[in-house]
Amino acid sequence: MKRKSVHEPEAKLMSAADIWGDAQQIAEVLRQNLLKAEPAVQLQVPLSIFLSALDSLSRDELVLLRQRVEERLPA
Repeated sequence: MKRKSVHEPEAKLMSAADIWGDAQQIAEVLRQNLLKAEPAVQLQVPLSIFLSALDSLSRDELVLLRQRVEERLPA
């Protein structure tokens, strides 16, 4: 069997449990970053796609959309 060692001679070799814990923490950070980076609206489409669609609307279409949104918002 091959003897394992750490990259840095002064460092302790991590246990499997330590490695698993680190991996779980990294996965959680990545999940949180994903949620922050790309919020979704109830349409279940990424917000960036929705905003891109808005960019293609004319001024008159945007005014109509604003009116519809304002009607749906609580006073």
